Amino acid sequence: MLDLPARVWREHVKLEIADPKKTKKAPRHDAWVAFATRPDPKKPADLSRVPAPVRSLAGQAAPPQAGEDGLVFGLPLPEGSPARRLYVFGLGKSAALSPRKARTVLRSVARTLEKNGEESVLLDLPFSLERMDAAEGRDFLLRCLALSTYRFDGYKTKKEEKTRLSRATVLLGSGPFEKASEAEATRQADEASAVARVTAFVRDLGNTPSNDMVPRHFAEHVKRQAKGSGAKLEVLDRKAIAKERMGGLLAVNRGSVEEPRFVVLEWRGGKKGDPFVALVGKGVTFDSGGISIKPAEKMGDMKWDMMGAATVVGAVLAAAELRLPVNVVALAPLTENLPSGSAYKPGDIVRFRNGKTAEIDNTDAEGRVILADALDYAGKWKPSAIVDFATLTGAALVAIGLEAAIVFTADDALSKALVTAGERTDERLWRLPLWDEYKENIKSEWADVKNTGGRWGGSINGAMFLKEFVPEGVPWAHVDIAPTADYDREHAGYPVGATGYGVALCLRWLKDRSAGKSR
Repeated sequence: MLDLPARVWREHVKLEIADPKKTKKAPRHDAWVAFATRPDPKKPADLSRVPAPVRSLAGQAAPPQAGEDGLVFGLPLPEGSPARRLYVFGLGKSAALSPRKARTVLRSVARTLEKNGEESVLLDLPFSLERMDAAEGRDFLLRCLALSTYRFDGYKTKKEEKTRLSRATVLLGSGPFEKASEAEATRQADEASAVARVTAFVRDLGNTPSNDMVPRHFAEHVKRQAKGSGAKLEVLDRKAIAKERMGGLLAVNRGSVEEPRFVVLEWRGGKKGDPFVALVGKGVTFDSGGISIKPAEKMGDMKWDMMGAATVVGAVLAAAELRLPVNVVALAPLTENLPSGSAYKPGDIVRFRNGKTAEIDNTDAEGRVILADALDYAGKWKPSAIVDFATLTGAALVAIGLEAAIVFTADDALSKALVTAGERTDERLWRLPLWDEYKENIKSEWADVKNTGGRWGGSINGAMFLKEFVPEGVPWAHVDIAPTADYDREHAGYPVGATGYGVALCLRWLKDRSAGKSR
């Protein structure tokens, strides 16, 4: 079992903030990165966003295509300059960017610098970001920069001989950093670094192959990461799970020789007596589909079926790192879903913790079966809200593609708060209905409900099933992260594999709640 936390810390880019007037006194960097635009393809590049001390040199070295989207040119800088070499990256028509494009640009910058052997960089970030104010833009850019070099190569015995970018210094004075003080920007850089470390940990949990990420491994990694954070960890084993009458989790686990776990991670940062928020995450560490077995093609991707659990644990770890003034608990039911002579079967009827029963129509709809017990268990905290995250349905991916996750809730205020948090962190959500009429789809002749609802509205049917197990009167939202939890190719500035989607969204929502800005 690889030591995930050690790898995360080693690859993290150290963030620094600097006043451009003081750069001559700072240690010389390997590279200085600036940006140019080309509003009119018939005219030369607009180099006005290149810092004044090097603008003339950049103009002399600029090729005819300078400023075009994706084009980069470089030039050596004279002795006495803050950096050894200047790189100018093209942004296209405008420096007003979508967050997605900004993240893509920063990853391209990191890869270009590493390819050229640069270990340290000065950056001027003259962007304005859609949907974000200046403070949110700083947080977003710093977090993306810290994660821009992420890679998962711990299993390769022969690693690429590539320089790693280890230090990035962001200059004040332009874009969202134009009016920020050095103290404020430094505080945000420290926070972004902490969130990036946790996000990298979340990605590592997902990217680790399932033979090294069975439920007990997951729990052990969380234990290591939580040590010293101030968060309180409890791990329920099979005996404790049975004592809690979690029939759904036990049923799905029957096909595996690996015992289940149930991770409970608390951060008590709020005032004594303040209500908890409960975050619940699906943790199927490998999903073969069970008796209703999946096709062999891409079944290996099912190691990512625990990203809901990784997300909620990551959100609480990050809340503890930032010392957020909130009380929040992460609940993560963990199991494999495998076929065997003892596996649960289509036609079985399962009794859950809250006493309700469900007919198992398809063993590959197992995520909702383990989440049902976890949602009911969340009632122990008497939470003011419950939000669950799960790679629940392929139907969600079919419905909206790769650009957002789906949120389901009957609570308009909770929906607005989560969607707004997603817009401001570029972890976007789109709401779909949770109307009572859909309950007909999960009606069973033999039990209270069944765990599938037919071909149509698959992601809605999953949400309707979960709704049956939410403690009465508690605002609840279900977030189906199947579209965004992982990618099979580099996409939107994310590397191949797990994205860590949901951690920043949760933190923004928790911050808003603690400030009284949202439900």
